[in-house]
Amino acid sequence: MSRDLFDVIVLAGGSSSRFGADKCDFEIDGQTMLDRVTSNFLNPIIVTSKERRVSKGVQILDPDRRGPLAGVAKAIQFLEKPKVFITGCDFPFLKRSLVELICSKPELVSTTITCGKIQPLLSCYSTQFLVSRLRSSPSLTDVVYSSPSVYVVGTREIGMVDPSLKSLINVNRITDLYSQRSKLFWHSSILSNTKSFFVL
Repeated sequence: MSRDLFDVIVLAGGSSSRFGADKCDFEIDGQTMLDRVTSNFLNPIIVTSKERRVSKGVQILDPDRRGPLAGVAKAIQFLEKPKVFITGCDFPFLKRSLVELICSKPELVSTTITCGKIQPLLSCYSTQFLVSRLRSSPSLTDVVYSSPSVYVVGTREIGMVDPSLKSLINVNRITDLYSQRSKLFWHSSILSNTKSFFVL
């Protein structure tokens, strides 16, 4: 695996109330959902509500579980790279190639859309911009929308590195692992405060 050119934060501290069990520890093909995500990276920063058995990465305990933004704030001191990719154990089919695509964009935030909405946990952020917005933003989604420039990676572009689009599957309920997802196509786009334009 090549050296990561961006830091990675994996949030693993949710209550998993809709799933019915701790989904980060749930196994798919003999591998936990958390390990399936972290295996894509060299040294992920894992923010977790409890100590976990993981094969790699740095664990930061967050027993208060005050939400994604609070979890990210706990990880800030460990960031060293100019960009940081943020995700959760909710995306057990995530491919590294998609992460590299998302983080290759020059905008302050590059993101994706799942279920018709911006997905802040499949997004890459300028570390400097993220730090500047932590205290004044109520949520990670607000961080995305407050950015002067946002690149939204469309499904046609994603399909070039993940033809199945399975990287986009967000597992909230156990049935999400087995349901057939229709492919909702949208164009890649670059958004700023003054203009927006689209590319296929």
